[in-house]
Amino acid sequence: MDLNRRQFLKGTAAVGSVAALGGLLSGCQPSKETERTAPSNSSYPAGTTSEDFEASVVELDPITVFADEKHYDIVVIGAGTAGVPAVCTALEEGATVACLQKESIVIAHGNGSSGPILEESNAIGTLQYKQAWRAAGGYRMNPELLDLYVNHAGEMIMWMMGKAAEVGLPPQMSKMRTDFDEGSFITVASNFFGPKPINNQDIMTKLADEAKANGAEFFYETPAVQLVQVEDGSVTGVIGKTKDGYVKFNAAKAVIVAAGDYQNNESLVTRYSPDIVRFQRKQVNMTGDGILMNMAVGARMVPVNHAKTMHDMDAGPMLMTGYPFMALNERGERFMNEDIPMESWDLSLQHNTDAEDPGRFFRIFDNEFAAKYDAMVTVESLENYIPGYKDDPTGVYTSLIDTHRADTLEELAEELGLPAETLKSSVKEWNAYCESGIDERFGLAKDKLKPIDTPPYWGIRQWIRCSAINAGVAVDGCCRVLDENNKPIAGLYSVGSGAGNVCGGLEWNLYQGGLCCGSYMTMGRYAAVHAMTGGMTPSHPAAYDDVKELWNA
Repeated sequence: MDLNRRQFLKGTAAVGSVAALGGLLSGCQPSKETERTAPSNSSYPAGTTSEDFEASVVELDPITVFADEKHYDIVVIGAGTAGVPAVCTALEEGATVACLQKESIVIAHGNGSSGPILEESNAIGTLQYKQAWRAAGGYRMNPELLDLYVNHAGEMIMWMMGKAAEVGLPPQMSKMRTDFDEGSFITVASNFFGPKPINNQDIMTKLADEAKANGAEFFYETPAVQLVQVEDGSVTGVIGKTKDGYVKFNAAKAVIVAAGDYQNNESLVTRYSPDIVRFQRKQVNMTGDGILMNMAVGARMVPVNHAKTMHDMDAGPMLMTGYPFMALNERGERFMNEDIPMESWDLSLQHNTDAEDPGRFFRIFDNEFAAKYDAMVTVESLENYIPGYKDDPTGVYTSLIDTHRADTLEELAEELGLPAETLKSSVKEWNAYCESGIDERFGLAKDKLKPIDTPPYWGIRQWIRCSAINAGVAVDGCCRVLDENNKPIAGLYSVGSGAGNVCGGLEWNLYQGGLCCGSYMTMGRYAAVHAMTGGMTPSHPAAYDDVKELWNA
C-alpha cells in the first residue's frame, strides 16, 4: 500500500498503529519546565577544560556591555548546510531571522543529500529500512535522529528541489526503490549539486542571498561568543562579537546553533576523538564553538564514539575506492588486507605509527583494471584525475586530483615519490600471490588477487583526512538541546555536525549515500519548524504532486 505523507505520519499504515510500529515517529511534544540542574563547582562547564575554550572564540565571563542590541524571532548561528535551510524555513514560517556567521562567506560542504519519499514507500518497508541502517552502523544509530531523517528528509529533498530551481541551480535528481521482504519497500530520492567543483557551497550561497532578499539579516565575520540564558534556564539570545564591540541578538522564539564540528579544536579532538589526532583535517576554523556555547548553558556531549568522516573521493574517482588494489605505505610496502571499505581505511592507516602523516598511502594497479575488477570506470574518465593531463578536467577538484600513469614501474615510482626497488619488489610479491592464489602476508581472498602485469601502470596517491566529526551535544528528535537530565533547554536548538549522534559508531555510516547532508538539512529545516510552531509540520510543505514528474524528466 503506497502512502501519502499525511497518512504515513498519522500512522494509518496497514501494519497497525504507531505504537504497533515500535515508535516509528519520534516524540516532540512540549515538555514541562523543570528546575535547572545546580551548576558544577568547576570553573568550566561539565565535560570541558580550559584548553577547549582557549582554542575557541567562546567566552565564559558574563558579557554585559553591548555596542548594539537587536530583536528577532529566530537567531541562527552558522550559515552552512544546516544553518541556511533553518533561515529559509524560519522565513517561510513568518519569523524575523538573523544569522551570525564567523566567516566572511557561507561555508557548506558535500554534494549529495537524500531522503525517503514516503509517498512511494510503505510503512513496513520504512521500518526495515531503518533496521538496515542500524545493522550497517553497528546498531549504534540514534533512534530519534534516525526517525527524524526517515520521516522528514523526503519532504526536505522535495523542498530543496523547489528552492534550488527558484534560485537557478537545480540539482541532479534521482530516486531508487529498495525491496526488503515480499511487499516491503522504500523509495529514497537524492539531490546532487554538481558536478565538482560545484557543490553545496554554491546552492547554500544562493539560498542565503535569496533569504537576505526576503528579509533575513546575515551578519558575516560576526562570531557568536556566548548564549544568553535567563534565570529559569531558558536561552533567549546570543551575543556576537564585531569589530565595534559586542552585539546582543535577542531571540523571541529560539536560537538555532548550526556552527559545525570540533575537528580544529585539538583539546576536544584529543579527548573525544583520539583516533584522528595524527590525521590532517580538511576544514579550518571548526573549533567547536557551537558545542562549547551549548555546554556552557548546561548541554551535555553525546557519548563516544563520535562517528568521523575520513574519506578521499577526490584523488581518484569515487567508484575506484571500492576495489581492493594493492595498497602501499610511503616506503612502498604493503601494510594491510586491501579488502576494506574506503570509510574504514583510516582504521588500518592509524597503525602506520612511524609516518608523519598516516593518511598518505598508495594504491597500485595496471591498465587492465576494468576487465580484471569488472570496474565501471574507464581509462578516459580516470584521465580526468591525472594532474595536468587535461586543460579542463570535468567533475573534479583540480587541487585534489592525484592519479598517475607510467609505462614502467620505475617511472611510476618516480611519479609517486616511492622508492623504485621497493615498489618493484612489492609488485613482484603481489603477482606471486596472485599466481598461487594465496596471500601469505595479509590473507586477501583469492578472487580479489589480480596481477599487476599489463602496462601502463597506475597509482593513486590517497590522502585520508578528517572531513567531519559527526557528533556534538545531545539533542532530541526535534533538535532541542538536552541537559544532563535529558530535559530540553528551552529556546535552544542545535543542528548539523555539532548536534547529536545520528550514526554513533566509529565511522560515518555509508549504508546509502546522502545521509550526512540529507540529515543536516532536515535538522535545520525542522528545528525552525518546531521552534515556530511547536510541531513538526511545515506551514508550507513541499507537495509530492508538484515534483513527482521531475524524477521522470
